[in-house]
Amino acid sequence: MIERFSLTGEIGDMVEMFQVSKVVRGYTNRFNVSPTQNVSIVMNDRFGKRTMQESRWGLFPFWAKDSVNADHTTLSQKPFLDRMLRKQRCVLPCSGFFGRKQIGQERDPRAMHVVLPNQPVFGVAAIYDSWKDARGQEVRAFTIITAASSGAMSVWQPRVPVILDEEGIEDWLDPKLTEFAGLRKHLEAMDTYLMRAYPVTNAVHDEWFESPDCIREIRIDYA
Repeated sequence: MIERFSLTGEIGDMVEMFQVSKVVRGYTNRFNVSPTQNVSIVMNDRFGKRTMQESRWGLFPFWAKDSVNADHTTLSQKPFLDRMLRKQRCVLPCSGFFGRKQIGQERDPRAMHVVLPNQPVFGVAAIYDSWKDARGQEVRAFTIITAASSGAMSVWQPRVPVILDEEGIEDWLDPKLTEFAGLRKHLEAMDTYLMRAYPVTNAVHDEWFESPDCIREIRIDYA
């Protein structure tokens, strides 16, 4: 399960990468994002304009299995997920995500930060729900789409976010695509050899800890 991620890219770079027409709320310098916190997503507004908006990570009810992560193989099988898949897809700007790995003689699993080398920001497939709050304001909540990992990483990180390539981003945000068959090809896990995982402080497990130290590589004594 993916329970933490980072976002350190510049707003301007994200606007260019995701071809955003309008920035309503843009977040950056987030080193330890955890569920229930608000971040930026890229979505289409009601006019079909690609917009960077604010959204809560975690659907309601929060305790539900698909609230924070949704398995790509179940999207078309569950009516509430299928509804969002058809009409409420979004892309989550991300710089890295966190996992846990047992290293050497350490008592506790070590936090690992997983990134794409030379790519400060990438797009993760997500779906969102929206409604009006008591004040009549529109609010949103999203879940990340995940897939089974492969290779050596699968031993300690069984699932990874679905990372979209350029074509995948365009199709995922295309409102004319509403059938799962047209999106399925983009929902495979990226080959893990394209990723780099490195150890970081276990303080990232504390949702209130927000610091550049969260993504700073540390040296491990393997003795």
